[in-house]
Amino acid sequence: MDIHVLGVGESADPALPNSSVIVSADGFRLMIDCGHSVPPVLWRELPDPDAVDALCFTHHHPDHCFGLVPALIRWTDDRRSKPLGIVTTADGRRQLGQLFQAGGIDPERSLSFPLQWSETPAEGEVGPFRIRTAPTLHAIPNLAIRLEAGGKSFAYSGDGRATEESEALFRGADLLFHECLTVEPDRSQPFHAAYTQLSGLPDRLAIRAMRLYHVRRDLRRELAAACAADPRIALAIPGERIAL
Repeated sequence: MDIHVLGVGESADPALPNSSVIVSADGFRLMIDCGHSVPPVLWRELPDPDAVDALCFTHHHPDHCFGLVPALIRWTDDRRSKPLGIVTTADGRRQLGQLFQAGGIDPERSLSFPLQWSETPAEGEVGPFRIRTAPTLHAIPNLAIRLEAGGKSFAYSGDGRATEESEALFRGADLLFHECLTVEPDRSQPFHAAYTQLSGLPDRLAIRAMRLYHVRRDLRRELAAACAADPRIALAIPGERIAL
């Protein structure tokens, strides 16, 4: 399993693209989230319009889904031919339908390739991956994701604070990417995780390694210093490639 980090930034970061990764196994590429600032880095990193096989959304805030329409337009301009899987909730599909309308896109007529929709499962399969999901505590419904292939496991929190369900999902993961907006809990941000809430997860849940993303743009240096206390925890880096 290979993890290709496209973006790690929070919603309004002027320097870093929104959080997004591509997870690959057996020649299949699954992209998780596509926020408003992700498409330019996606096009640079993977210029082949057929490179991505499927897109999975954790939730539908702008920094996690507003890049979909530009990506689809570019792939059509570049003559993508193979179908694109889209994995999302029923409510998420309705929201994306509104996004298509706002962007002037008719998926049945405007694209050079078909979209293949599937509802995010509590447990199921996407390409070569076994996928499981669990809710986190966020301002809107968000599903954390666990992917397993080739005896390896990768978990991705999406946004929000950990819940009993998401912690059970993360248990024993080879690598966990978790949203971490601040170092200490912030009462003004009740739906985002803090480092002090997450730092014990590797020991408590037997997680081998953890990367933190969606860090508040003025706290990256402070959070990096906090991570230095545990070699298993680090900030996620745009462009990073991690082989499991």
